[in-house]
Amino acid sequence: MSRQIRIPGLLDLCRVEEPVSIRNLAMDPRLDREFAPTGPLLNRLLVRRIRDTLQLDGKPLPTVAPRKAFGRAEAQAQLEAEMSKRIAAPAPCAEDHLDALADQVLGRVPAQNLGPLTQDVLGRLFADKYRATSETWEAARLLDQAVRSFNPIRRLVWRITGRVERARRLLAEGVGGDRAALHTTGIAVHNIVSALERMRDLAAHPRAFERIDAAQAVSRCLVAPETVLRQAAGVGTTTEASFRPGTLVTFSLEKARSRSLSSDIAFMTDGWSRCPAHAWVPALLAAAWDRAGQRRSMEGGRP
Repeated sequence: MSRQIRIPGLLDLCRVEEPVSIRNLAMDPRLDREFAPTGPLLNRLLVRRIRDTLQLDGKPLPTVAPRKAFGRAEAQAQLEAEMSKRIAAPAPCAEDHLDALADQVLGRVPAQNLGPLTQDVLGRLFADKYRATSETWEAARLLDQAVRSFNPIRRLVWRITGRVERARRLLAEGVGGDRAALHTTGIAVHNIVSALERMRDLAAHPRAFERIDAAQAVSRCLVAPETVLRQAAGVGTTTEASFRPGTLVTFSLEKARSRSLSSDIAFMTDGWSRCPAHAWVPALLAAAWDRAGQRRSMEGGRP
């Protein structure tokens, strides 16, 4: 299902929700992440928000870099290989982190600790000395809000006060200026937190660990990005959408994932822009579920 919204001079947008349509359009060479300031007013404002927020020192973060950006594909492949090595290790993260995640799944520690804990898990993948704090977590929350917010007054206040820039700098300093790590600890972390929250709710059901294995738990609890954005660089008409230069196409990944319960659509693994952590994130969630189940079993099923 796709929905075309065209208001002359104001908006030219196509929303795509069906998994098959997303897969097809994601491979269309006329749709990319150049995010040029073209098209109607709201298109240009949205593109500017993306470009201003998801960047470091004027260079886009990997998740919004154009397909043919210098070094993008190589960096993506290298990071994917490094994440695969983590899966092959005894555990996808440090043992102390895995124990802490299991405690979260079992609901035995304050829920507000989950954000900083997850950020710490992710940051440690990139920097051995990384330590998440309440300040880094608040910075991540602010950066995520800045990407999503359409409130012009809020955005003006952020621009005047420099809050978003300071948050981005704080996150970047923690990972040595690594742009992929900045995105991971500032943006992607929120989807993993949401997945673990779902997992905690699932674990609260009677005999959850006896009835639901790790693969099923991951399938139920995985959270995809709400939307990802593409911009048309040319004219095109497909069975899914029609577009012209400047048209914005949004892929509603979470809606599509909820219909298919497939991790492939969540991480867009069939396309050039696939998430390098497409295998690592499910492995982490599965390990957290298994560790929580082991603890529950050893304790005789005690909540």
